Amino acid sequence: MKRILTHLSNLTLLLSGLFLFAMMVHVAADVALRYAMNSPIPGTLEIVSAYYMVAGVFLPLAAVELARASIAVDAAYQFMPHFMKVSCMTMVLTLSATVYFVLAYTSWGDALRSFRINEQMMGQYFVTVWPSRFVLPVSFFLAGVICVVYLYQFFTNKEVRAKLVGVHDVEQEEFHG
Repeated sequence: MKRILTHLSNLTLLLSGLFLFAMMVHVAADVALRYAMNSPIPGTLEIVSAYYMVAGVFLPLAAVELARASIAVDAAYQFMPHFMKVSCMTMVLTLSATVYFVLAYTSWGDALRSFRINEQMMGQYFVTVWPSRFVLPVSFFLAGVICVVYLYQFFTNKEVRAKLVGVHDVEQEEFHG
């Protein structure tokens, strides 16, 4: 299961990178054409905000969760006794999975609604945006599944539990899940 999640996570990370690269090329071409030929690319602002930025921000969530590399405020955690760290990590993984699944469920409904009405963004040009709405539920769901897998492994695998509990300890340099 972890191998499949790793492949899916790597795929979403690669897709995110491709969208960010496409955004860079698109914006650079738009600026170049705007100043060289006074002819910007139509709909650049809409495409950048509806597609590139959404994919660039949300697709990497699974990779971030898999690496347990999200932002952590661990000023107190590093000084907690072991049993409190176990409780804290259990709560964090459970709460994270729950929030991700609620966000996936909610955004799935929004994506379906957007698809049904063929949602478009109105700016200087109309840009169909419903396909980008499906990035959120997919990203949230995958991140939630990863949290559930870590929670399962936390209770069934001592090595994973030791790494997860020690991930924010001062002496721990890096997590290698």
